[in-house]
Amino acid sequence: MLQQLFMPFFGVFGWISILLIVGVILRARIGFFQQYLVPAAIIGGVIGFILISVGWIDISNDEFTKFAVVLFTLNFISIGLTGADETAVKKGSTLGKTLVRGMLWITLVYVIVFMTQGLLGIGLISLTNTFSDPIFEGLGFLVATGFAQGPGQTVALASLWEKSFNIPNAVSIGLTFAAVGYLVSSFVGVPLANWGIRKGYTANSPRELPNDVLTGISEAGNGPSAGKLTTHTGNIDGLSFQLAVLLVTLFITYFACLGLKEILPGPVKPLAFGMMFLWGMFIAVIIRLILGKLGLTVYFDNNLQRRITGVAVDYMIVATLVAVKVAIVWAYIVPITAICLIVAVFTTLFIVYFGRRLDHFGFERFMAVYGTATGTGASGLLLLRIVDPEFKSPAAQELGLYNAFALPLLLPVSFFVFPLPEFGLAPLLALAAGLIVVCLVLLKVFRFWGKPVWK
Repeated sequence: MLQQLFMPFFGVFGWISILLIVGVILRARIGFFQQYLVPAAIIGGVIGFILISVGWIDISNDEFTKFAVVLFTLNFISIGLTGADETAVKKGSTLGKTLVRGMLWITLVYVIVFMTQGLLGIGLISLTNTFSDPIFEGLGFLVATGFAQGPGQTVALASLWEKSFNIPNAVSIGLTFAAVGYLVSSFVGVPLANWGIRKGYTANSPRELPNDVLTGISEAGNGPSAGKLTTHTGNIDGLSFQLAVLLVTLFITYFACLGLKEILPGPVKPLAFGMMFLWGMFIAVIIRLILGKLGLTVYFDNNLQRRITGVAVDYMIVATLVAVKVAIVWAYIVPITAICLIVAVFTTLFIVYFGRRLDHFGFERFMAVYGTATGTGASGLLLLRIVDPEFKSPAAQELGLYNAFALPLLLPVSFFVFPLPEFGLAPLLALAAGLIVVCLVLLKVFRFWGKPVWK
């Protein structure tokens, strides 16, 4: 009985925990990982991928995929439960205008890069289909979710395609793109950051990175606060309380998805659970608003909630990398290699081109959006910290707030991407092309497309 209860769930949980600890140790001790600031989750995930590929982890890749999907949903719910901190964005203030301008630039560049990555992937799959065994062209769009949205979004989309639309091997292909995106962020982004520092393009160039950034471990007793407890531990631990609200929200989301599955029409019925992460975030925001009206948000600590989000992200990254099946990657090595190489080159050149034309804090914003477009927002903050270690520029705030602009632009894309095998490529291609054109025009209108400021 105990063995049946333990495997596979706690087996997956245990292996991910081991791999995270190994990643932390290796990051702290090996100069190569410190030089490129490779996160512990990536190190552990790659090691896990090797171990499961040679048979040393006796658990199916699919179990890690299931784990990653749940964690991704929890991640979005946690984001929805996190309240907005007071910022310096005030109407009419100089800093407020600077933040809004930076948020707008990041949004426009990010949306163009994301949509173009997807179009390039689809086009290259169509090209390779002419001289190899044809596969679903839409798989090329997974390079955009992998590079610019991270493994969680990718596994959510790809698993829906596999289960509901019978698109084989979507998860492994998508997660391979996500893994390569992280590698580009580290092995291209970090040298770019160091190059900008040497050239003097940054406003707050550090002489050298702090030791805690390099090793990934804070000096004993000097680490930042994880948050404040809002309940008395004699009653309930504050972390337990916030986890309870998180899991109740997940519980409510599950039943909401069951309801959606009953009322949605046939072609889009898979969106009920396929977009569970998005419905979960909406429900979390509503719950947060209700708690605010009742005056109960004082019992929530935003920093503590962010730590919960961070835990979900770390575990999710390891799970998604371990979930990649080496045999499938090898079977599609030609299109995967071609897509990753061309998308990486395009992403770098495009963001460099527009980053050079941004006058205030251009290099800081360039690094922030480059990391985001090749990994996640956490990757963007990591690269930004190299060139702005104390976050004196507004780029960090802009990266945290730009979704207020990006979400309305990208939300319609989700409703074409998730049922893509059912609706076909034409609606998505038209929407992508339209978004790219609109964003390019706005870059010109808001004077982001001028002469280079740094070379």
